[in-house]
Amino acid sequence: MPSKRNFLLRVLLCLTIIANIAPDGARASDHKIDWDEVQREALDLFIQYLKIDTTNPQGNEIRAAEFFAGVCKREGIEHQIFEPFPGRGSIWARLRGDGSKRPIILLNHTDVVPYDKEFWTVDAFGGAVKDGFIYGRGAMDMKSLGMAQFVTLLALKRAQVPLKRDVIFLATADEEAGGMNGAGWFVKNHGELIADAEFLFNEGGNNIVDPNGRVLSIGVGPSEKAPAWLRLTATGESGHGSTPRPNSSVNRLLRALNRLLDYTPSIRLTPVVEQSFRSVAPLLPPQQAAKYADVREAVKDPEFLRQLESDPFSRSIIRNTISITVLQGSNKINVIPPAAYAEIDTRLTPGEKLDRWIAELRGVIKDDSIKIEPILSFEANASPIDSELVKAVAAVSKQRYSETIITYPVLAGFTDSHYFRDLGVMSYGFNPFVAPPRELGGGYHGNDERIGKKAYVEGVRFFYEVVERLAR
Repeated sequence: MPSKRNFLLRVLLCLTIIANIAPDGARASDHKIDWDEVQREALDLFIQYLKIDTTNPQGNEIRAAEFFAGVCKREGIEHQIFEPFPGRGSIWARLRGDGSKRPIILLNHTDVVPYDKEFWTVDAFGGAVKDGFIYGRGAMDMKSLGMAQFVTLLALKRAQVPLKRDVIFLATADEEAGGMNGAGWFVKNHGELIADAEFLFNEGGNNIVDPNGRVLSIGVGPSEKAPAWLRLTATGESGHGSTPRPNSSVNRLLRALNRLLDYTPSIRLTPVVEQSFRSVAPLLPPQQAAKYADVREAVKDPEFLRQLESDPFSRSIIRNTISITVLQGSNKINVIPPAAYAEIDTRLTPGEKLDRWIAELRGVIKDDSIKIEPILSFEANASPIDSELVKAVAAVSKQRYSETIITYPVLAGFTDSHYFRDLGVMSYGFNPFVAPPRELGGGYHGNDERIGKKAYVEGVRFFYEVVERLAR
């Protein structure tokens, strides 16, 4: 018979084990987190973050990097700031796991797009909270998600969650201008700090919630269209405006641009685009679901194609697209300039090749004297949808929203994820903010940008649950 001392030790051991078995399959670490307090702090930190003006240009993202660094220092979190160019700061922070699994990167950008004060009803950098919404430039893109990532880092650290993976927080500059002074520079110059990372979370996912709040799908974005920003230069005889030149640089450029305006690129359904349509088919009525399940065949029907392209998003991901955005000719009304320029924002479907696309545009323009130069371009690639990260999102989503499915949207825009996919890091867009459209927010790159307060604080916990599941 065991001694009384050994018996008591065994009882204490059993009580410890029981105490660490949480109800309904929840982990013991959940009980170390006071979510009311975490969400209050998440709201306070988010408002502070929104008050930091990181408009790009000029960026001045060093202000955001120093803001995060101050919290990291207070919390004892390993971190480094990088400032490759004056004011263009990024921050890397890391929680160490036991190394039995490869690291996760939580990627976000700290810069925001410009705004026009005349069209805002609140201070764009005031962090106003009113009518259930949090206002500020970057509220949707993407300071909310960046803060959800950072609060996840804090919660994991404070709860002392036993991690199998390192969790890396990476907040970078310059994404809104292509990321070359932020994520692109970091990958090129400090790739050792993310060496062997397996997964990356970023912006780019989208969710479908009906007006009544029923969550129909959670999106995990495995790919995105690629930018092919091009400059067109036309040259011609210059002179006085009183004597027109039919083949002036401006006239040649306008003829070329008119041909582009009249041109509709052909449909290019790459496998990742087909996958995106197929994933939403279960949400549709049977006849429409069958079309989406085999969209390659369905687009041969002119009526279906017309209906599909009545949605701007669907239209944008089944074709390469062209937007004429910048024009420059003479700087004086009575001078015919020797050269005129246009910049066009074209976006390519995943798998498209830049050289082939430029050759196609030359065939449309039909003027070999016009020079076409890439300003920014890269190839789009895709991450697999059967990965452990996608499974973690699916598992947590099912616990939260029992009727939801996982979809795989292709982002019509682009993010910094391509820098990391090129290194072999499986990278995904995931948005944890889930609410009906009227409660989610709006003003993305527009006026009165805002996010729903409830959607934000609940999204912080959703994001934590996914990362915690994947990292343990």
